Amino acid sequence: MASTNLTPADRTTRDARIHQLDADGLSHRAIAREVGVHHTTVSRILRTTPAPEHTTPEPTERTIPAPAAPVERTITLTSGEVRTPRLLHPLDPHTVQDLNCLMDPSTGALPEPIRRILRAAANARRTTLRATAHRYANEA
Repeated sequence: MASTNLTPADRTTRDARIHQLDADGLSHRAIAREVGVHHTTVSRILRTTPAPEHTTPEPTERTIPAPAAPVERTITLTSGEVRTPRLLHPLDPHTVQDLNCLMDPSTGALPEPIRRILRAAANARRTTLRATAHRYANEA
Protein backbone atom coordinates (compact mmCIF):
# COMPACT_ATOMS: atom_id res chain seq x y z
CA MET A 1 0.00 0.00 0.00
CA ALA A 2 2.92 2.34 0.62
CA SER A 3 4.21 4.28 -2.32
CA THR A 4 7.93 4.44 -1.69
CA ASN A 5 10.72 5.53 -4.00
CA LEU A 6 8.58 8.02 -5.89
CA THR A 7 10.22 10.56 -8.12
CA PRO A 8 9.44 14.19 -7.28
CA ALA A 9 7.18 14.38 -10.35
CA ASP A 10 5.26 11.26 -9.29
CA ARG A 11 4.96 12.62 -5.76
CA THR A 12 3.62 15.93 -7.06
CA THR A 13 1.11 14.12 -9.25
CA ARG A 14 0.00 11.93 -6.32
CA ASP A 15 -0.36 14.96 -4.03
CA ALA A 16 -2.38 16.82 -6.65
CA ARG A 17 -4.66 13.81 -7.03
CA ILE A 18 -5.13 13.64 -3.24
CA HIS A 19 -6.04 17.35 -3.14
CA GLN A 20 -8.45 16.88 -6.04
CA LEU A 21 -10.20 13.94 -4.37
CA ASP A 22 -10.40 15.91 -1.13
CA ALA A 23 -11.98 18.82 -3.02
CA ASP A 24 -14.47 16.33 -4.48
CA GLY A 25 -15.56 15.54 -0.93
CA LEU A 26 -14.12 12.05 -0.46
CA SER A 27 -13.11 10.92 3.01
CA HIS A 28 -9.44 10.45 3.84
CA ARG A 29 -9.90 6.68 3.92
CA ALA A 30 -11.61 6.68 0.51
CA ILE A 31 -8.80 8.82 -0.91
CA ALA A 32 -6.24 6.44 0.59
CA ARG A 33 -7.89 3.45 -1.09
CA GLU A 34 -8.02 5.30 -4.39
CA VAL A 35 -4.39 6.45 -4.35
CA GLY A 36 -2.85 3.47 -2.57
CA VAL A 37 -1.47 5.07 0.58
CA HIS A 38 -2.42 4.97 4.26
CA HIS A 39 -5.15 7.34 5.42
CA THR A 40 -2.77 9.09 7.82
CA THR A 41 -0.50 9.78 4.84
CA VAL A 42 -3.47 11.43 3.12
CA SER A 43 -4.04 13.59 6.21
CA ARG A 44 -0.36 14.55 6.35
CA ILE A 45 -0.22 15.43 2.65
CA LEU A 46 -3.34 17.57 2.88
CA ARG A 47 -1.93 19.31 5.95
CA THR A 48 1.60 19.91 4.69
CA THR A 49 1.37 20.47 0.94
CA PRO A 50 -0.34 23.37 -0.77
CA ALA A 51 -3.26 22.55 -3.02
CA PRO A 52 -2.56 22.98 -6.73
CA GLU A 53 -4.19 26.01 -8.26
CA HIS A 54 -6.72 24.00 -10.25
CA THR A 55 -7.79 21.10 -8.05
CA THR A 56 -11.42 21.22 -9.06
CA PRO A 57 -12.45 20.56 -12.65
CA GLU A 58 -14.33 23.22 -14.53
CA PRO A 59 -18.03 22.83 -13.82
CA THR A 60 -19.74 21.21 -16.74
CA GLU A 61 -23.18 22.24 -17.78
CA ARG A 62 -25.62 19.51 -16.87
CA THR A 63 -28.73 19.02 -18.85
CA ILE A 64 -31.63 17.59 -16.94
CA PRO A 65 -34.13 15.63 -18.98
CA ALA A 66 -37.60 17.07 -19.00
CA PRO A 67 -39.85 15.23 -16.60
CA ALA A 68 -42.16 12.79 -18.25
CA ALA A 69 -45.74 13.92 -18.46
CA PRO A 70 -47.70 12.30 -15.66
CA VAL A 71 -49.76 9.40 -16.84
CA GLU A 72 -53.41 10.00 -16.10
CA ARG A 73 -54.60 6.68 -14.77
CA THR A 74 -58.30 6.08 -14.56
CA ILE A 75 -60.54 3.31 -13.38
CA THR A 76 -63.78 2.47 -15.14
CA LEU A 77 -66.37 1.35 -12.63
CA THR A 78 -69.08 -1.19 -13.42
CA SER A 79 -71.54 1.71 -13.64
CA GLY A 80 -69.48 3.11 -16.51
CA GLU A 81 -68.24 6.04 -14.44
CA VAL A 82 -64.57 6.84 -14.94
CA ARG A 83 -62.61 7.87 -11.85
CA THR A 84 -59.04 8.70 -11.05
CA PRO A 85 -57.79 6.39 -8.30
CA ARG A 86 -56.85 7.94 -4.96
CA LEU A 87 -54.94 6.79 -1.94
CA LEU A 88 -57.03 5.56 0.94
CA HIS A 89 -54.35 6.61 3.42
CA PRO A 90 -51.78 9.38 3.08
CA LEU A 91 -48.24 8.10 2.58
CA ASP A 92 -45.41 9.04 4.88
CA PRO A 93 -43.45 11.88 3.21
CA HIS A 94 -40.20 9.93 3.62
CA THR A 95 -41.73 6.97 1.79
CA VAL A 96 -42.82 9.25 -1.05
CA GLN A 97 -39.28 10.69 -1.26
CA ASP A 98 -37.77 7.19 -1.29
CA LEU A 99 -40.09 6.04 -4.06
CA ASN A 100 -39.37 9.19 -6.09
CA CYS A 101 -35.62 8.54 -5.77
CA LEU A 102 -36.06 4.97 -6.97
CA MET A 103 -38.15 5.88 -10.01
CA ASP A 104 -36.56 5.93 -13.45
CA PRO A 105 -36.46 9.63 -14.43
CA SER A 106 -37.10 8.95 -18.11
CA THR A 107 -40.10 6.64 -17.71
CA GLY A 108 -41.35 7.40 -14.20
CA ALA A 109 -41.57 3.67 -13.45
CA LEU A 110 -40.14 1.80 -10.51
CA PRO A 111 -37.55 -0.88 -11.26
CA GLU A 112 -39.14 -4.29 -11.77
CA PRO A 113 -37.63 -5.99 -8.67
CA ILE A 114 -39.02 -3.23 -6.44
CA ARG A 115 -42.42 -3.45 -8.14
CA ARG A 116 -42.47 -7.23 -7.53
CA ILE A 117 -41.61 -6.78 -3.85
CA LEU A 118 -44.27 -4.10 -3.36
CA ARG A 119 -46.85 -6.21 -5.21
CA ALA A 120 -46.06 -9.29 -3.10
CA ALA A 121 -46.34 -7.28 0.12
CA ALA A 122 -49.62 -5.72 -1.02
CA ASN A 123 -51.04 -9.11 -2.03
CA ALA A 124 -50.14 -10.55 1.37
CA ARG A 125 -51.89 -7.63 3.06
CA ARG A 126 -54.95 -8.02 0.80
CA THR A 127 -55.14 -11.71 1.69
CA THR A 128 -55.11 -10.85 5.39
CA LEU A 129 -57.80 -8.19 4.93
CA ARG A 130 -60.01 -10.57 2.91
CA ALA A 131 -59.66 -13.30 5.53
CA THR A 132 -60.63 -10.84 8.27
CA ALA A 133 -63.61 -9.59 6.25
CA HIS A 134 -64.81 -13.17 5.62
CA ARG A 135 -64.44 -14.03 9.28
CA TYR A 136 -66.53 -11.02 10.32
CA ALA A 137 -69.13 -11.78 7.64
CA ASN A 138 -69.48 -15.38 8.86
CA GLU A 139 -69.86 -14.25 12.49
CA ALA A 140 -72.72 -11.87 11.65
